[in-house]
Amino acid sequence: MRGTTVANTSPLTLRPAAGGEPVELAFVDEFIVATDQETSSATWDATELVFVGYGIANPGYDWDDYKGMDVSGKVVVMFVNDPPPTAQEPALFQADTMTYNGRWTYKNEEARRRGALGVLLIHTQETAGYPFGVLTADARGEQLSVVETPEGALALRGWITRPAAERLAAMSETTVDAWFAEAASRDFQPRTLPVTASLDVDFTGRRGITGTNVIGRLAGRSRPGEAVIYTAHHDHLGVDPDLQAAGRDGIYNGATDNASGVAMLLEIAQAMALLPERPARSVYFATLSAEESGLLGAEVLAAHPPVPLARIVANVNVDSGNLRGRTRDVVGIGAERSEMLRHFRDAAAAEGLSVSFDTTPSTGRFFRSDQLAFARGGVPAVFFSTGRDFVGQSPEYAARMEADYRQNRYHQPADEWAGTEPLGGLIQQTRVAFRLGHRLATTDLRPAWRPSEPFAETRAASERAAGLRD
Repeated sequence: MRGTTVANTSPLTLRPAAGGEPVELAFVDEFIVATDQETSSATWDATELVFVGYGIANPGYDWDDYKGMDVSGKVVVMFVNDPPPTAQEPALFQADTMTYNGRWTYKNEEARRRGALGVLLIHTQETAGYPFGVLTADARGEQLSVVETPEGALALRGWITRPAAERLAAMSETTVDAWFAEAASRDFQPRTLPVTASLDVDFTGRRGITGTNVIGRLAGRSRPGEAVIYTAHHDHLGVDPDLQAAGRDGIYNGATDNASGVAMLLEIAQAMALLPERPARSVYFATLSAEESGLLGAEVLAAHPPVPLARIVANVNVDSGNLRGRTRDVVGIGAERSEMLRHFRDAAAAEGLSVSFDTTPSTGRFFRSDQLAFARGGVPAVFFSTGRDFVGQSPEYAARMEADYRQNRYHQPADEWAGTEPLGGLIQQTRVAFRLGHRLATTDLRPAWRPSEPFAETRAASERAAGLRD
C-alpha cells in the first residue's frame, strides 16, 4: 500500500467568477482532502466547479446527473446517498435503502471515468449517516491506498460541511435545500457554478507499506474446491499524534470495531476445527487489513481469492459485535438482498432469535464493510449487526446505547476494552454466524442474489465462466 499524509494545505478558497469577496474554508473544520495520485503536491488553480446533483449515472433507473456535461479538468460538487423516492416512484433507488450509487466510493469512481480533476462531496448528517467528525478523525493522519494508481486518478478529492456548502450555494445565488430539491428530479440539469476553487496541498508519502491479511483454511471433506469464507477486519486508525502530544491516550484501540469481530471469527474457526466431521466444503477464515482505509485488504483478497469467486458460495462478515447485552433478535445487513435471508433466519431461529432489519437502511451499511468487496465480485454476503430487542432493558435502550457509541467511541480512542462489557450478545451472534456458515458448508446450497440486485449479473457471469451454469 501507499501511505499519504497531508503535510500542509492552504485554505480552500471559493472565489466568485465575476469578482467579489472570496470565501476561505478551513482544513479539517470545514473541509477534508486526499489524493488518488502518487504525488508530493496537488493543486486546484481557480478551477471551475460543476454541480452534478447526486453524481449518478444509472441507465437501469433512467437516471443521468451528468447529461453529457464535459467535466474534464473540473471539480464536480455533489451530494452523497441516493435521490429520494417520490409518490410516483416509491421504489426509486430502492426507496430508503441505499444503493451502491449512493456510496461515496461510487461517486469518486464515476468522476474518474468522466475525467474530473477533483470531487467535493457535500456532507450532511442525514445523507452520510454519521457526523463530519468521523471523517475528520484521521484527516491529518496517514491515508492508505493500494499502490496501483486508479485510471483517471483525481488530483484532489474531498468533503465539505453543510455550512460550507451553504456558503458555496449562496455565492451561486441559491441554497443547499434548493439544490436538494433540484437534484431529486430525473430532469435535473448539471451546471457550472459561478465560483472557482483554489487549493494547494503538500503531501508526504512513501511506498512499501504492507498490509497483512491473515487467512486460515479448513479443507473441505469432499468438495474442497468450493468454499464459505468468514471475514473480520483487524485494523483500526492508529494513533492521534495531537492527543499524544497533549499527554493523552491517542491510541485508536478499536475494541468494538473490530477486535470484537476478530474474537467472533476465532471462536467460529476453533468450533469448526473441533467438529467430529469436517464440512464438505472448505471454510476460510480471513482477518483483513486496511478496512478503515477503504476496504483495501478485502479488495485485494477478492481480487486474488483462494478459490474462484464463483465457487465461494457465501461470505459471512463479522464487524463490531454486540457488547451491550443479550437480545431477542439479530440483524443481518444485506441478507435480504439474496437467499441468504432464509438461511440466516433458520440459523437465528435455532438460537431462539428472530431476525430484524437495518433500522437505518439509508446510511448504506452494506457498502461500508468488507463484505462489499465480495458482493461486487458476485458472492452473496451478510454483515452481522446487533439486534434492537434487549433482554431486561427498556425499549429505548438500543437507540440510547447506539447514540452514545456513535457520539463518544466510534472511530475514537475511547473505543477501549473495559473488561466489564456483557458478552452474552456477542456469544449469541457468534453461534448464529457459526450455524449459518456450517449449514452452507455442509450442504449443496448456493444462495442466489435477488434478480434486481446489481451483483446478480456479476454472479451469473462468473458462474458461466466457471461452467456452473449455461
